[in-house]
Amino acid sequence: MSQPAIIVRHLDHSFGQGQLQKQVLYDINLEINSGEIIIMTGPSGSGKTTLLTLVGGLRSAQSGSLQVLGQELCGATAQQLTHARRDHGYIFQAHNLHSSLTALQNVRMGLELHHDISTAEMQTRAPRCSKK
Repeated sequence: MSQPAIIVRHLDHSFGQGQLQKQVLYDINLEINSGEIIIMTGPSGSGKTTLLTLVGGLRSAQSGSLQVLGQELCGATAQQLTHARRDHGYIFQAHNLHSSLTALQNVRMGLELHHDISTAEMQTRAPRCSKK
């Protein structure tokens, strides 16, 4: 069997410093296999979004281990996180689309991250992707 796509071990995460520090994730352990669908529920403030931003490479994990597609993201630099985000997608609940762009332009912007896709191929793929 192949390695899970996401492996989380003893993950802790806090916001703030000193007396204002608030720990939002406590000893999280999780494995997610490719193709698996996970539903995460919990009250507001329970750390759901924080965990997703860490797994998505939008923020560096502080303590423990967080591997996504075999790459360790705990303690990753901004450059390492940018590189990691090129290997996986992230779909926001509120879409986070650029309002100044059309749906087609928003899709194309995502394709531009793939340096191996030509401009002509982007023109072909973007309309197909925006209809999904």
